[in-house]
Amino acid sequence: MHSKSSDAVASIGIALLCLAYVVITLLITPAPAHESPAVRPASSGSLDDDWVELFNGRDFTGWTTTSGGEIHWAIRNGEMYPLPEAGGSWLRTEKMYRDFELELEFFLVEGGNSGVGLRCSHAGDPAFTGMELQIYDTWGQDIHPGCAGAVYNAITPRSMALNQPPSWNAYRIRLIGDTLDVWLNGVPIHEAEKLDERGYFRQPEDKRPLRDRLPTGYIALQEHGAPIRFRNIRLRDLSPDPDPGGYEFLFNHRDLDGWEVTGAAAWTVEGGTLVGRDGPGHLFTTAEFDDFELRAFVRVNERGNGGIYCRARPNPDDADSWPVGYEAQVDQHDPRNFTGSIYDRAWASAHPGTRDGAWFDYRIRAEGGHLQTWINGRPQVDAQLDAFGSGRIALQSHHPGNAIEFRDLRIRRLP
Repeated sequence: MHSKSSDAVASIGIALLCLAYVVITLLITPAPAHESPAVRPASSGSLDDDWVELFNGRDFTGWTTTSGGEIHWAIRNGEMYPLPEAGGSWLRTEKMYRDFELELEFFLVEGGNSGVGLRCSHAGDPAFTGMELQIYDTWGQDIHPGCAGAVYNAITPRSMALNQPPSWNAYRIRLIGDTLDVWLNGVPIHEAEKLDERGYFRQPEDKRPLRDRLPTGYIALQEHGAPIRFRNIRLRDLSPDPDPGGYEFLFNHRDLDGWEVTGAAAWTVEGGTLVGRDGPGHLFTTAEFDDFELRAFVRVNERGNGGIYCRARPNPDDADSWPVGYEAQVDQHDPRNFTGSIYDRAWASAHPGTRDGAWFDYRIRAEGGHLQTWINGRPQVDAQLDAFGSGRIALQSHHPGNAIEFRDLRIRRLP
């Protein structure tokens, strides 16, 4: 018969032998290649230094689709991935971001293909409304404008830093103004790259310069027919005018439902973009607004001219003439009433640097008679004017030969 003390010693000995077996097993058993950890970006900080989780690992809070339809993605073990029925769709954030640092990890299989959309639109292909940072199995290949790490069809990375698939990889992206820096698995692959004249649509002769694309927009993730997984997605917003959320679209990206045409201008919806040609003429919302904040991407053709009317009403003496209300001007060439001005009422001290043929971001805030405008995040007008009360939003196409385009036209009512 053993004593209690001898039984305890034996029990401890057995426990130590079991523990040793577990440790040895772990040491000699390699981790599966497909679950190897990614290299975390060198600059990773805590969530206390202005970083926020874009993906909470549990649900799609803060995310939607570029099509506006049902989300055909799923979540498991803190990872998001597209389902087969996603059909080439993009998942995007609900908020827009102009200047930011973004970190994420992606799991790439052999032959895998995906991408990260930056500054992209709700409508159109994110790879070309904004830009796409390529995710593609080009491990071991020479670098080119479509390889892993490339700004798709625009900027070739400095090196092939992709881990051999199947594997996890880590992106760190910093985009401020017209300057892009990217690290892939801790390796700098883009250093102070300028968003310039580089970039094309499908063929090199079909130019789509980066500098003419949207200057702000959504973060998006691509489904491209191959398995892909994302995790640990977080962002530090450095935008001069961060998107507060709470906006609603002013048009449905399909037709002119909710709008009323006056004057000679022709208005169409083309690929989700609202286009006004020739003129003079205006497109009015049927809804009225009191205090509000409006944001839109705007582009005009060479020497194009137009505007966004706030608290507007058709002219009672001539419905085809200029509306009654405030006009936030769109004109790159008027020496006084240039883009960002409230026409003949309030003027900015300096031209915002917008160009014909290039998209820019217009923000307008109206509270009583207090009117403010921003162009590409920079303040233009801050003026106290006579209050017009409530009214409609009206878009202007100014003259024959004129073309003005609007994307992501959004509004939020102020308390």
